[in-house]
Amino acid sequence: MRAAATREARRYLLASHDVDDAVQEALMRAWRRRASCRGEDTLPWMRQIARNEALRLLDRRRTRSERELLDDETLLSTVSDDAAEEATENLLRKLQVGQVMGQLSVDDRRLLALRYAKDLSQPEVARMLGIPEGTVKVRLHRLRGRLRKELETSR
Repeated sequence: MRAAATREARRYLLASHDVDDAVQEALMRAWRRRASCRGEDTLPWMRQIARNEALRLLDRRRTRSERELLDDETLLSTVSDDAAEEATENLLRKLQVGQVMGQLSVDDRRLLALRYAKDLSQPEVARMLGIPEGTVKVRLHRLRGRLRKELETSR
């Protein structure tokens, strides 16, 4: 059961400590709801619980990141006008990127995170996701175009 939950959580989460947290929560939730499990369907049931916990963790992280960005606005009151203008532009850009990223699928966000946040090469991303390198290249190209278009229209 733990292995199935771990595999499922890894599909959505990048950091091993996040995977561990999601699996722990999933196992606790499964234990509390064990009476609702129907006999032979335990693995799909457990995978669904792990998936829900991983997605719940992603939502909590995203909400916290948005709050942290908004907290940056309070710093603006203590800096010069030029610096404040530049910081405001950067903050708005971060918010725009965050909004656009929130519209992407989990798979697309994971692909971008592996390539740009983790700074992995395209072959490394392909190996980690278990997809062909050509697929990674095409998806990255399309995602960059989509992000560029969305950011230009949101100005």
